[in-house]
Amino acid sequence: MTEHGPVFDGRAQRAVREYVEELEEEGADWALDHIKGTFHASFKNPTGFYESHVRVRQESGAAVVSDGGQIAYGPWLEGVGSRNDSTRFKGYWAFRKAAAALERRIEGIGYRLLNGRYIRRMN
Repeated sequence: MTEHGPVFDGRAQRAVREYVEELEEEGADWALDHIKGTFHASFKNPTGFYESHVRVRQESGAAVVSDGGQIAYGPWLEGVGSRNDSTRFKGYWAFRKAAAALERRIEGIGYRLLNGRYIRRMN
């Protein structure tokens, strides 16, 4: 047996690393679109201010969708703020809905990426 090819020279490991990064980015982009879709369907008088702060950010080396934590009413809009207990408004759950939907879709996104770009790089 000879030891040559993608597994032995590092190409396969590099491809896997790039695949994971691209899958994280695609998942975050998909979740961002889902969140903004919830906003568009739910906000009665949108100003665009809050939506403009929700974006994909790199945090600890991973793609994360967040509002940056700088908008005081962000937790209230999501339904996790202390004010939600004392008001009738229970939040839009945009981030939680997107996370649940992404969990159902990520496998398909992963297969598409893997078969489209990465399998042949690992052979």
